[in-house]
Amino acid sequence: MKQILSCFITAFFLFTSQAVALITAPLERLADSKQWHLLLHLDDKGMPQIEDPQFLLSAESGRFSAKAELDKTLALMNEDLRLAYCQFPARVTLISQATRRTLSSDMAQQCPELQKFLDYVPFDSLTLVFASEVVTSASSMMGHIFFKTEGKNHKGTDVAHSLAYFTEITTFNPLKLLVESTYTGMPGFFSVRPFAKDLVKYRDIEQRSLWQYKLKADPEKLSLLQLHLWELKGKELVYYFQSYNCATMTLELLALLNIDILDEKGSIVSPLDVVKAAKTHQQIDTIHVDASDLWLVHAMSDELTASSLTKMEQLLTSDLSAIEKVSLTPLEKEYLARSLKYLPVSERAQTHVTYLQAEVDQHQLNLMHHKMPTKAPQDSSIDLRFARQRNGHDVIKLGWLPAGHFLQSDNRQYLSESELQMGYTVLAYDFDAQSLSLDELTLYKARSLAASLPAFGQLSSQVYFGYRPQKTQQLDEKSLLELSGLAGKSYQLHRDILGYWLLGGGLTSDVRHTRGYIKAIAGLSADILVDSKFTLELGSTSGAVAESSRSHYLNTSLSWFMTQDSMFNLSFKLERNRDYENHELGVQFVQHY
Repeated sequence: MKQILSCFITAFFLFTSQAVALITAPLERLADSKQWHLLLHLDDKGMPQIEDPQFLLSAESGRFSAKAELDKTLALMNEDLRLAYCQFPARVTLISQATRRTLSSDMAQQCPELQKFLDYVPFDSLTLVFASEVVTSASSMMGHIFFKTEGKNHKGTDVAHSLAYFTEITTFNPLKLLVESTYTGMPGFFSVRPFAKDLVKYRDIEQRSLWQYKLKADPEKLSLLQLHLWELKGKELVYYFQSYNCATMTLELLALLNIDILDEKGSIVSPLDVVKAAKTHQQIDTIHVDASDLWLVHAMSDELTASSLTKMEQLLTSDLSAIEKVSLTPLEKEYLARSLKYLPVSERAQTHVTYLQAEVDQHQLNLMHHKMPTKAPQDSSIDLRFARQRNGHDVIKLGWLPAGHFLQSDNRQYLSESELQMGYTVLAYDFDAQSLSLDELTLYKARSLAASLPAFGQLSSQVYFGYRPQKTQQLDEKSLLELSGLAGKSYQLHRDILGYWLLGGGLTSDVRHTRGYIKAIAGLSADILVDSKFTLELGSTSGAVAESSRSHYLNTSLSWFMTQDSMFNLSFKLERNRDYENHELGVQFVQHY
């Protein structure tokens, strides 16, 4: 009898230990998996980017780890499965799948608020939406990225919702904004609202085009993403421009559909990076563009001849008085119809407007034939530049641009010519002095050179805040702090040639002394054959360095776009004041990443 009892006890413990092992091993693997880390929104070092105690169960213990969070979630499941599911439906689903635990089909129905979310925000399909950039806007300088979900709600009605992560800028103080957005963090918000409202906001009010990339998605993974979005509801989120912005959050959510997308996560993620990641990993099914009238009119002006544009301008300024006397192509009719929406029209001309609109409804210009965000270079770059001055003075410079693009870059996929630099850092080595120094630290520079159209009058501008070289009386370089602003106009001289002028001024300082100056510039930018670009700029300044006099300069550059993400640039600069003259020849290589 004792032998039988002993065998029974031994068998029981062996069975129990094997059962525990069968459960423990999958949980160990789950705790180390990328999918579990995504649900916790951990960074590359395994630390949480969302620290709200309502989101992290192990936060109060002060000993966070992915394994500790899994153990806490599992303990909550064993204590009260309904409560655990109502609070963390995606986590509970993932743990149940790993441990082969079967959840009741009515689990969501036991959570009224969750069920309401599932009823009203269906996930029959998911679309990645990219809203085009506005470089002069602090909140839109690199565009915006968010999800659109579509399907039939519980009433059988077709609905579409936007799912977006964003912050609100509440200060115009550049220093305060810099500190808050990169160091202390800003309040982050995750919103769910009807997509129709965002369509009106971006396309009709802000005149930004929306590129919609419908995604390929496995139904099970799509459901997990839907449940995880519920887990973020009402949580305290912190927005950082460089490390946890709208693009970072969206990329992590997108990776729940395809874990390999995480391979595209860099030190800084931009909205365009998310679109390119989806394309790289073949996650995009179809593409649709909701183009704004501003983008369409610009695209049409590229297609129309100079004589045709002159004819259009005459018709618009004459209140369509001669429209019956001219023959119009479908493209010209569309140009007129879209422009007239933003111009005052007399009652007499309203009949012509109605006729044109009816014609336009049958002819839609496809913006994808003109602009495609995924063809633009990456938003970060490193560059190496060698410069030789007239006196044989040689300097080599190494630059790093965390986010943005240069005026000399390939900007053909943007609405207009522009330049954006954020955090641009340049180290310079002087061969004569055999010294290494910080040459430039541009915190923020934005230049917008959008040409005006009859229906869309636009001001060109430039804003600079940072530390960069200025010219002394002897035309040597001396780096100073600078805050400046310029404004002016741009003109589309030809489809591929843009002319502009800017006038303004600013302040420079070496901390001990501050000096004001005025500046005027005029220039050309031309896209030429064989993926090349030529820029020319003439400038005059009253003197930005103490004891320096008025000086003039001529800058020219020729860029060759070797690939989508690499550029070779030749430059020549001539500077002159009343006492000195200097010229500089430079060669530069830029690699975007």
